[in-house]
Amino acid sequence: MSYLSIAQLTNDPTFSSRSLACATQQAETYKDDQRPDFVAVAESVLRGESMCANALNRLSAAGPGIGDKADNGDGTIDQSNVTDADLLSLTQANWQVAASLFFASDGTPIGGT
Repeated sequence: MSYLSIAQLTNDPTFSSRSLACATQQAETYKDDQRPDFVAVAESVLRGESMCANALNRLSAAGPGIGDKADNGDGTIDQSNVTDADLLSLTQANWQVAASLFFASDGTPIGGT
């Protein structure tokens, strides 16, 4: 694992755009979820607020094996080595993390978000 590749992915415009597209697509599903904190994340993403979307992007870039997958071995990355299936899996797995970071289980914001 390379922290450099994770940092590069986090800041890669194409990876970030793909991550946001995935989060937006998933938000369409989660907006109707029975868990208020999941709905709150979905609404935040759909409103274009950056807090949850940025967290999901960072979590995806730091996902298990993702930095290695993107790492070219020469100090550069190729974000296209991270598949859409990877992003979908990471986004779904990290939705609960984002929910717990920003919202109480009843959907109310935590700590000034």
